Amino acid sequence: MKKIIHLTLFLAIVSAIAGGALAYANQLTAPIIAANEEATEKASLLELYPGSSVEDFTEVKYGGDSKTIQKIYRYKEQAYVFSMSVSGYSEGTTYLVSINSEGLVEAYKGMSNGDTSGLGSRVLDDKGFIEGLIGHDASSQLDTISGATRSSQPVVNGINEAAAVCEQLAE
Repeated sequence: MKKIIHLTLFLAIVSAIAGGALAYANQLTAPIIAANEEATEKASLLELYPGSSVEDFTEVKYGGDSKTIQKIYRYKEQAYVFSMSVSGYSEGTTYLVSINSEGLVEAYKGMSNGDTSGLGSRVLDDKGFIEGLIGHDASSQLDTISGATRSSQPVVNGINEAAAVCEQLAE
C-alpha cells in the first residue's frame, strides 16, 4: 500500500512538472507562431493583388457570429477580402476570397486543405474551379469540383456567406 502511494505521488509530481514545462513552452512560442501566421496571411494578400502593398489592406472589424469568416480586410475602396476556414470532407479548407463592390468574386487563393490529397485538395489550385469563381456573382450558385463535392461545396457556401456579409458592410 505504501508503494502505491509513493508511485502515485511520484507520477503526480512528474505530471505537474511536465504540464508546467509545456505551458511555459506554449507561452514562449505563441507570439512567434501568431506573427508567422500573420506574415503568411499578409504575403497571401499581396499575391491576390500583385503590385499592391500591405498598406493597401485595412482590417475590418466584424461583429457577426460566423464560424467560417476569420478576418475581413478592405482592399483600397474596391473590394473586401475574406479569410475563411470551412470544414470539408476531412479537415477542411482555409482560403482567401476577394469580393468587389459589384458582388463579383475578384480573386481566390487556397491556403491549406486537409482533405484527400489529389481530390479534395484540388480546391487549393484547380484552375477550372478557380476560373469558375473569378468574375462570377459571389451570392449565386457557383460550380463545385466533380468528385470533390464534399470539399468544394463548403468553399462555395463560404463564398456565398462572405457575399452576404459584403452586402451588410456596404450598407
